[in-house]
This record gives sequence, C-alpha cells and structure tokens, in this order.
Amino acid sequence: MLKVWDLHKKLYDVRWNGEEEENKTIEQLEKEFVSLAATEGVAMETINEMLGQLYIPPYRYDTLPDHLKYSNSAKKENVGRPSMGVTKKVSITLPDDIWSKIKSDIKDKDLKSMSAYFRELALAHFKEEA
Repeated sequence: MLKVWDLHKKLYDVRWNGEEEENKTIEQLEKEFVSLAATEGVAMETINEMLGQLYIPPYRYDTLPDHLKYSNSAKKENVGRPSMGVTKKVSITLPDDIWSKIKSDIKDKDLKSMSAYFRELALAHFKEEA
C-alpha cells in the first residue's frame, strides 16, 4: 500500500505543482496508479475515492488524507510574508486641497499606496511618543 500512497502523492504534486514525472502526462500517471492499486488489491471504490482526492486544493489542507498532507503541494505553515499587524478599514473625509497635498506627498516620498502613507504617519507618530 505504501507504493500506492507514494504514487498518489506524486500525482497530487503533478496536479497542483505542475511537477513533471519522467515525462509522463497526468493521464499516464493516473493509469499507472489504477494499475498499481489494483495489483496491490485496493478496491475500485477506494481507487475512485483516491482519484477524487487529487482535486482537493492544497488550501483545503484539513480535508486532505494524512499521506497527502506531507506532499510538496500541501499547505505549509509560515508560507509567505510575515504579517505586519491587523488590517482595519478606515474612511477619512478631508477637503480636496488636503487630498491633493497627500497625493503629492506620496509621490515625493515614493510610497506605493495611500495605506503606506497613513501607516508611515501613524508609526512615526507613535515612535515619537515612545
């Protein structure tokens, strides 16, 4: 059964990472998987269930069977940029001339967005207090 699980994991990685396996198409790998599983005595119902699991996206990590949770495609903890903090939506009403000055200031400081501008203001303000 370990060979079946290993091939199942390879199939999952091919589907979600696009990793090629020995220049075989996904269809060829699926046929190889069905053949191996049948040889190992796996019931057709289980084979069909395992083939269906190949379509579970990696971000639905909790629904993956255990052997797929350790595949290269499965969701990993601490992936991506670390969080800066909590995001809050804010709406601010200011006169048009102030908005123009803010836009100009954003260009002068080479900031990427309005959010970056207000983040910089808030962080500078509270660093002064510390």
